[in-house]
Amino acid sequence: MNRPVKPLILVVDDDQDFLRITERLLTKSNYDVITADSALKGLEVLKKAKPDIILLDVVMPDMGGYEFCTKLQANAETAYIPVIFVTALGEEKNKARAFSVGAVDHFVKPSKKEILIEKIKLHLKINVQWEKLRKDTFKSAVSIGTSDFIEFKEFLSNQLNLSPDKKQRLAATPHTKIYSISSEIGINTRQMAQYIANFMKLPYTSYIDPEAVDLCTIPPPFSRLNLVLVVKGENAAHSFVVSNPFDLELIGTLDKLNHPSKLLILVVTQPESIEAILKSGVIDESVKSPIDITISKDKDKISKIDEQEITAEFSPAEIEKYPVVYIANNILYAAVSERASDIHIEPKKTNFIIRFRIDGDMRDMFTLKRKTGAMLISRFMVIGGLDITDKRKPQDGTFEATIDNRNFKLRLASTSTPDGASLIIRLLEPYAKSRTLSELGMTDEQVNIMINFTNRNQGLILLVGPTGSGKTTTAYSLLSQIDCKVRSLISVEDPVEYRIPFANQQQVNEPAGVTFEAVLKSVVRQDPDIMFLGEIRDQYSARVVMDFASTGHLTLGTLHTANTTTAIFRLERLGISRGIMSDVILCVVAQRLLKKLCPHCKKIVPITHEEIDMLSSFTDEIPNHVAHPVGCPRCNNTGYYGREGIYEILNFDPEIAKIVRSTAPISEIRDFTKKKAGYLISNHPIEKVKNLFFPPADVYRNVLVEETKLVKEISEKKKQDVTIDEEEIGKKKSILVVDDDKDIQSILKVLLENHDYEVTTVQDGVDAIINLSERKYDLIISDINMPNLDGFKLIDIMNQKGIQTPVVFLTANTKMEDEARGFELGAVDYIKKPIQKEILLARIKRLLENTNLVQKGSSKK
Repeated sequence: MNRPVKPLILVVDDDQDFLRITERLLTKSNYDVITADSALKGLEVLKKAKPDIILLDVVMPDMGGYEFCTKLQANAETAYIPVIFVTALGEEKNKARAFSVGAVDHFVKPSKKEILIEKIKLHLKINVQWEKLRKDTFKSAVSIGTSDFIEFKEFLSNQLNLSPDKKQRLAATPHTKIYSISSEIGINTRQMAQYIANFMKLPYTSYIDPEAVDLCTIPPPFSRLNLVLVVKGENAAHSFVVSNPFDLELIGTLDKLNHPSKLLILVVTQPESIEAILKSGVIDESVKSPIDITISKDKDKISKIDEQEITAEFSPAEIEKYPVVYIANNILYAAVSERASDIHIEPKKTNFIIRFRIDGDMRDMFTLKRKTGAMLISRFMVIGGLDITDKRKPQDGTFEATIDNRNFKLRLASTSTPDGASLIIRLLEPYAKSRTLSELGMTDEQVNIMINFTNRNQGLILLVGPTGSGKTTTAYSLLSQIDCKVRSLISVEDPVEYRIPFANQQQVNEPAGVTFEAVLKSVVRQDPDIMFLGEIRDQYSARVVMDFASTGHLTLGTLHTANTTTAIFRLERLGISRGIMSDVILCVVAQRLLKKLCPHCKKIVPITHEEIDMLSSFTDEIPNHVAHPVGCPRCNNTGYYGREGIYEILNFDPEIAKIVRSTAPISEIRDFTKKKAGYLISNHPIEKVKNLFFPPADVYRNVLVEETKLVKEISEKKKQDVTIDEEEIGKKKSILVVDDDKDIQSILKVLLENHDYEVTTVQDGVDAIINLSERKYDLIISDINMPNLDGFKLIDIMNQKGIQTPVVFLTANTKMEDEARGFELGAVDYIKKPIQKEILLARIKRLLENTNLVQKGSSKK
């Protein structure tokens, strides 16, 4: 009777005591054991015997364990042998590197012998599956695609509207080369993966959490050969992340590996995401990352950091080696791929949420564990030159990075919440080629007008619009038309967002004492031909711009206001007379940004009666067909891709200059402009509706409603012969409600909107700060006790950032000291719950009226 063959275990370690103890332990546990006191001797053993498992140390004199394991992976005969690292190196970075070179487990010594035996038993079972998988894999080196692949290529060709020659090349492409043809047909690999997922009705992911990857179910060589990973999900469920679900042989193999009682779960991603996971722990100069980061050299900030405190929490050296580098780089790469303008890293009670701002909207992208999220913020803070030993105070920093062969400057802004530090990263591409005015959305006639103005030697070109409307981008496009070798261009910006060749760009740096006013005084003395002022923010800057433009210099500036004519009223508030405006201003350009329909999936349909009603007040030329959003992989199933500007230009010709000088009301100036066939900001989006760039509902909601209210209220005021506050016409008072109680949010929203207020609701102080950085509100109603950032901390941060929006506390806190603290911080009122709606409305009305009186009074001084 033949005795059963004992499993053979090879133990490679230079510690003789460990070899002796381990051999005795394993022999007693009914295993055959071979020992080697160096990696080189271990390789010699493998030429004569094939063990079922290898126990391997990391640090050895002749050859390290990582190099030994790498050599195993390179040999088809040994690549599938499970390797368990048994080492004194217990840090996470060592564990990650062990997995990246092909190990299946990581055992820190000294530890309990029972744990080692259990690990060996587990991986012996896995070895049986791996050996069968190895034999099956090498039976056939070529996989065959499914019949679905032919249908997919037809689907892709139709989605991309390919030319005949590209369609032919796609048709001839085998499924094994599907990603190779991506660039030829005008998409990237991420979009290809999304199209595959969409066609196969499978989920898509751009990010794989390295902590969730299971490297035991399938061997690393198989993962690398087939680009597949096993990811642990909720309730111990596993999914297989693949790049090519058309590989029938691969899918069949995965089905065999899957638990018989469970459905095979497939997730699609681009090949680079899987390759990055397999390489993420390797510290190897030959592995080239798609991201190259330049660490901030701000010595003033770095010098404040105590070296011991950094090391205790998360040292810069450790950051460079830790797998969080992979996560950080993946997030930056994903942000660029998704065309994000900002990255928000926000702590919550149980995790971190990563959100991107894309085409002006916020989108949830990733969820990270709390420990990982905290380390991610620490990494960005260190490379951005921020002080990681004091995460309680708001800080700003920058660093530069090359992402996907593009150069970016990343601006960081941190703040503190009860759940930890929060970080916002703005992505700027300073050396990117400026888009032309036509590409930004101007009509041919508008482009010709603006080019003519940039060739003038003096006068002011004023760009106006709300925050985030693209004024700076338009300014840079205009400035790029100027030959700075012939004419001297100097700018005053806070901060410099894009670089202009041969221009002298000055950046404000308030913490360093380089104030806006100081830079502006310096610029005036430097005798430039052209000056660009990033923002006209006060009476001083408005006066300097007017003086500069009237003394033989071409000047560009930006101003926050709704349209071209209300800019006149705003300048009056800043102390500029109508006479000076009519003499100095060349033109006022107002603009907005609207999301553009995705050209790859938009649906063209007959116009509805409701849409006709939306447009009929503004045009007699109603289109027969309009476009609606649908959604496809290219636009991340949103139906929109990019944004485009809509513009109106008020040309200060002799007629306009005359009516402005006459001190006529703004309403008359706007009426006059309209009657002389002026192209107002309401005309431009309607043209784009006709050209199928925007859907009618978006244009009506974002532009036409406001213009309708403006016209209606001007008409009513004229009938009543009432003096008009032109800047406030058509504008509802805006209120930001900050409360984590959804019921309170709903009650306040309904109550206030019924009384003609515009209401935005957020659930905590963090979201409030984010909203306040993007737009202005007339009033804030805030609770005090909230999970992430309470009301007191909210108003404290607002004070630090110079946000002067009035704050009313609406709270269940009845303590006198809380009420006193609220008023000390600057709250304008303190209202206790439960809500008494009549009292609440009366106090809000009084507060807003008083605020208006204060603002009007201050503007007259």
